[in-house]
Amino acid sequence: MKEDPFHQMIDVKIIFKKPFQAGKLNRLLKGLGAKLHYDVYSFERSDEIPIWQSESFVYVSLFYEGAEVDAQDTSDSMELSYPLATIGTEYIVKFAEVMEQVSKELEGQSLLNGVAINKEGFIAHCDELATELMQEWGEEPGSETLRILIESNY
Repeated sequence: MKEDPFHQMIDVKIIFKKPFQAGKLNRLLKGLGAKLHYDVYSFERSDEIPIWQSESFVYVSLFYEGAEVDAQDTSDSMELSYPLATIGTEYIVKFAEVMEQVSKELEGQSLLNGVAINKEGFIAHCDELATELMQEWGEEPGSETLRILIESNY
């Protein structure tokens, strides 16, 4: 798999201590602000969104025994994805806060690239990636020009 030079998605895996049935997981995630879109969850932005930026600042994928499952199924882990390249950097902290809340509420462990991560570690990691984008491409995350660069490369 080709590495993404634009850091379009930063994925954090949360491993639960025990599996959650769909109803309980739905209640907990909705209580934290998630929105269910038929079979997947996301955390939506509440501000006015430029047309080239991501509408959500957290995308949620659910898993059971290593296989991706729908929101109607039992889950034993999840992946929270942050759209670094296509959203302003002010959302890094908001994502990290959601990551911390979800992990605490579900009694899970957050992992970034297989290593335990906390809110501060996630923020520092994304700050480094944002610096890379600015140095390599001359554009900050969430800019229209960066989105055009991404679209022209894929």
